[in-house]
Amino acid sequence: MGGRIAVGVIRKPHGVRGEASVEAWTDAPDRFAELTDVTLVSPDESSTRAATIESTRPHSGRALIKFAGIDSPEDVALLRDWTIEIDESEARTLEPNEYFLHDLVGLTLVDAAGRERGRVVGTEEGGGALLLNVEHGGRRFDVPFAAEICTNVDLAAKRIIVNLPGGIDEV
Repeated sequence: MGGRIAVGVIRKPHGVRGEASVEAWTDAPDRFAELTDVTLVSPDESSTRAATIESTRPHSGRALIKFAGIDSPEDVALLRDWTIEIDESEARTLEPNEYFLHDLVGLTLVDAAGRERGRVVGTEEGGGALLLNVEHGGRRFDVPFAAEICTNVDLAAKRIIVNLPGGIDEV
């Protein structure tokens, strides 16, 4: 990603004045109001576009964002599924035991006995909880990102100490 963090994705136009309906990828719903200069990134990451947020407001679980120079629904439609990204230096300060999802990808799961149990290849929301998508031995499985399962996250060592429920990593 080149030092950027995705904070949301443009889903569709809203209204006739060029507002975009944006799915937030942050748990701070007012985050967009704190931002001005962002980078829009195409779904295949082959194109980027600098953009300035003129205004933002909440609407039905999403943010409605007006970008400078994007003035019609047709302009917004061309940006459908583009992510809104900020420079890592603009990331908010995290609380203890709070992590950016992109920091979890690539971490190795290790059990209390020191055995490698897999590597995080992605994350997703599922059933109201965050799931780590884990790959091990050619198999993929999901692990709930919960304190009783993921007992210690060590970003510097690139590992998560886990107490996996029996059978979770069996196919």
